[in-house]
Amino acid sequence: MPASAQDLIQRLQQRNADRERATDGRIHPRKTIAPAAVEELQGVERAIGFKLPELLRAIYLEVGNGGFGPEYGIIGTKGGAQLDGYTLETCYLNMMHLEKQNAVWKWPKRLLPLANYGCGMWSCIDGEYPKLPMMLWDPNNLDSKLEGADARLNWGNSFWDQGRSFPMWLDAWLAGNSEPEPKWPDSSWMKRRLGFALPN
Repeated sequence: MPASAQDLIQRLQQRNADRERATDGRIHPRKTIAPAAVEELQGVERAIGFKLPELLRAIYLEVGNGGFGPEYGIIGTKGGAQLDGYTLETCYLNMMHLEKQNAVWKWPKRLLPLANYGCGMWSCIDGEYPKLPMMLWDPNNLDSKLEGADARLNWGNSFWDQGRSFPMWLDAWLAGNSEPEPKWPDSSWMKRRLGFALPN
């Protein structure tokens, strides 16, 4: 792992130990949550069908099994910090079944809901790309009754580009830097990840 990643992990360990500042949302437990075991993460990877990004895996193994990080904090895996009753794997698998509500709502594979921003919104790490861009998913305006182009527009507009990679997202939080305004994803991301692009 690069030295920059190891430095990031050390800073996360220090911040996690300060439980008053471990998250922004102040719903964290008073005690730190122990790191996950390798065997536990292997079970998570079997459940979701792919390997976790290397940095995320290292964070679970070396910092803690969730309960720290931006907003309401990074969600834990089984046995770790839960958010809205979900673990990382159960939340992801739940997203993969959204198309039962509307055929257009096909959740992108490897897009992992990582931190809850409140009001049902999730900051997600996109493991499809080596740079691990962060995407914000906001389901508040979704309407399962829509069809065709209206449904695609509705679904496409629930995704926002946060303008930072996973390491940058964590680094900015540790430094106390506010997040940039999210923007619409570019058409190449939408075509690759959602299967369509929205009209200009």
